[in-house]
Amino acid sequence: MTIQRRQFLAGASGAVLMGTTGLARAQTASLSVPWMGWPDEQVAPLMDAFEEASGIGIEYERLPITELFNTLEVRLSARNGLPDAYLVDGPLTASYAARGHLMALDGLMEGELGRYVPSTLVQGSYDDTLYALPLGTSSQVLFYNKAHFAEAGLAEPSADPADRMTWEALLELATALTGKAGEFGFAFENTNPYQLLPLPQSWGAEVIGPDGLTATGYVDSQGFIDAMTWYQELFTRHKVAPAGTFEGGIMQEMFGSGQVSMMVGGTWNLEGLKRFADLDFGVVPHPYFASGKPVTATGSWHLGINPRSANLEAAKAFATWLSTPQAMDLFFSLRQYPPALEQIWEERAGTTFVDPAWEIVQYELANTATPRPITPGYREYEEFLRGAMRDIQGGADVAESLARAAASIDREMRKYR
Repeated sequence: MTIQRRQFLAGASGAVLMGTTGLARAQTASLSVPWMGWPDEQVAPLMDAFEEASGIGIEYERLPITELFNTLEVRLSARNGLPDAYLVDGPLTASYAARGHLMALDGLMEGELGRYVPSTLVQGSYDDTLYALPLGTSSQVLFYNKAHFAEAGLAEPSADPADRMTWEALLELATALTGKAGEFGFAFENTNPYQLLPLPQSWGAEVIGPDGLTATGYVDSQGFIDAMTWYQELFTRHKVAPAGTFEGGIMQEMFGSGQVSMMVGGTWNLEGLKRFADLDFGVVPHPYFASGKPVTATGSWHLGINPRSANLEAAKAFATWLSTPQAMDLFFSLRQYPPALEQIWEERAGTTFVDPAWEIVQYELANTATPRPITPGYREYEEFLRGAMRDIQGGADVAESLARAAASIDREMRKYR
């Protein structure tokens, strides 16, 4: 854990807060803000820029992702004024909002929501109310090793979303590549519901009940079973994918070093893969099942305000400032998550987004992006489903694993009914 204290830039009597609609006076405050544990050079410039614009101090903590979630659970459960504002993982919006840990932002952002990529607002909303302000979003694409395709005498896949590869065609390619150009033909970057839910969704399965609380009949449905059976056979029957590799960093290393020929992964790999000097890779749209529809994972980090904060006006100023094009452009420059503001896409169209990969991402965000299920019990949903997905990869009975997960999720969901 790293704690940084930002000193006030204004006098003790007050500070001028900059908003999107003008200036407002507020009492000087120091905001307590838990944040993701990214390198400080990717966090400090954002906090510094807010302080310079507002005169409000920021005491932010950079926490590893699991520690961030656990820290927020402890502090928010105390139901006091700390933290003032905090980084919200998109699918946890409903959980925090249902328990009274988020202030509704509709009034604060009145007339401004049309500026956002629509799917980002879905992930930041609960019960038709915006509770978390989108900072960025995410998408998944298929990376492939160009040299491996040439070595195996295979034509490179199309980058046109209208001619996207099917999962069935990918399996044929992965079989042709395995043990020839690379050790494995294909891999998912990680094994979590965020990346794997598009499989049953593409198959046509609903992944949670319409009440957002029911898993039985959905997580264990035939469509879900069929999709996860196909997934399992990548490892157990066809042996085109490496088993037991559950962390994204490992898979980036395997793809970058040539051990894996194709990888479904996040846009962060566009930058991360540059460290492999000998790697020549291409990017094409996320595959789908021939009998179904294209579905891509999406969702990322948002900002939430603790409604019990003693510094509500300062916290609102922080949120308002973060919604400005200048702040959102800075956030993108530091982390390169796909922008949540349409304006950033437009302004960077001829510079940053000249890479065809970004054209694919923009298409997916507008047409196939599907946020994770909106449920106050998402942490429980993800925990049990992730366990089942890992068991399935290892060869466990698919139907039994999903039925156990569904029953466990339903049991945990009772507290939200």
